[in-house]
Amino acid sequence: MTVVVVSTHLDDAVLSCWSVVAGDADVAVVTVFTGAPDDPDLVTDWDRDTGVTSKGRMAARIEENRAALSIAGRSPTDLGFLESQYGARTFDSGVMEECLRDAEIVYLPAGIGVPGGRVHDDHIFVRDACLELRPAARLYADQPYCLFQAGLQLPEGLRDGYWGADEILLTPAQRERKAEAIAAYGGEVPKLDRAFGIQLTDPDTLVRETFWHPVV
Repeated sequence: MTVVVVSTHLDDAVLSCWSVVAGDADVAVVTVFTGAPDDPDLVTDWDRDTGVTSKGRMAARIEENRAALSIAGRSPTDLGFLESQYGARTFDSGVMEECLRDAEIVYLPAGIGVPGGRVHDDHIFVRDACLELRPAARLYADQPYCLFQAGLQLPEGLRDGYWGADEILLTPAQRERKAEAIAAYGGEVPKLDRAFGIQLTDPDTLVRETFWHPVV
């Protein structure tokens, strides 16, 4: 079985879909926004505390993602589009369609956070753009925006097309390996921990992953 996990940024598949990425199927991880800004001196607010320019930070993030996915025996496919923090977002649906064409199962970000919270606009963009190409794609809860919580719901506009949430409880061994993979994102994890008030490399944080299957 051929599976494609669409990762908005260079950590979303590992954070949100480890049970799939490290599973037994033939899995490809396709990351949408891996492009670096043209301006060699640009440093965004998010990148500022890493001590390098945003261009340099993106290069480091690509290597971090490669190291993280190698723990699951996967190699990434990077599409090179520009994420919104670096200016005008770029995307080519033809390139994306080619990546999804032969997949039997496709996983997309659900584009959600915990009630009262928010999710990155890039996630919503990727979800909607890819659903136009694969309307029967499965969705995954965006982490850490969902704080690994139970009882998550899709936005009202999507609920009729999907069954109720499928909550996967990771085994202790799965949590340990996932925590090891997350630790590879050394430049991102400390910032995410502070932003969300959690410890992403603590296996006890990584209790569950949540998915939605389309009604067919």
